[in-house]
Amino acid sequence: MSITVTALSENISENPELEADFGLSIHIKINNKSILLDAGSIGKCFDNAKKLGIELSKLDAILLSHGHFDHTDGIVRLIENGITNIPLYFNRYMFCERYWYKKDDGDYYFPTMSGLSPSYLQRHRIPFKGVCTDVYKMFDDEEIYILSGIERTCPFEEICPDDYIKTNGEFSVDTYCDESILVIVSDGELIVLTGCGHHGVINICSYASKVFGLPVKAFIGGTHLLAFGPERTDKTLEAIKNSSIRTFAVGHCTGPDAMRKFESLPSFVPLHTGTILNL
Repeated sequence: MSITVTALSENISENPELEADFGLSIHIKINNKSILLDAGSIGKCFDNAKKLGIELSKLDAILLSHGHFDHTDGIVRLIENGITNIPLYFNRYMFCERYWYKKDDGDYYFPTMSGLSPSYLQRHRIPFKGVCTDVYKMFDDEEIYILSGIERTCPFEEICPDDYIKTNGEFSVDTYCDESILVIVSDGELIVLTGCGHHGVINICSYASKVFGLPVKAFIGGTHLLAFGPERTDKTLEAIKNSSIRTFAVGHCTGPDAMRKFESLPSFVPLHTGTILNL
């Protein structure tokens, strides 16, 4: 199986030819299938893909990992450039009002929800699907799945206390029921790709292994460790050391402190705009 993963955009670009974009967008090429996971906040993935020779007009599918603007709103750029016939997948709970509770400049709720809406997608005749099952196979001829309903079993991976959802005018802590993980079965092992990994690296990998009965060999994407203290990073690092993971390519919401600590892992690859992984 031939698998190439390319970070089309991320918070940082170390390639002067490519532009950074707050958020994350990853292209995955698996045999004859071409998939986009997320599109960043302003769609720099579109420009960078052109420079890298990746034709987004020939995608087989787009998956939006969750309903935060820095992963979804770049889709508008693709649509404005005529990419309107690609099947677009997301969890059925993606279009909820989401906020970040900020305390640094007075207490207030900062909106983080997607700028997309079902009506916008309908007006542009985008073939979209709100996935309603926890395990969804994307193609008949490839072992590529959308996984949600992540179980929280790791004792140190608690819910972030600063992300909120608004329902019927009331705020409550967001449990990320909209989070979708892309899982690829490859030679008897799993490749796991996330947008932010809100449920936690260990929870996500443990759940994927439980569902598919296979070990995780690669974890790629965000980890949301930026929202937590050093103790959680240290525990995550030790757990990865003792896991089956041989490629740990992370960035975006991982944060600079965690990224520096992960440099001690032989499996670590900093995931920035232009990073290419051949798995």
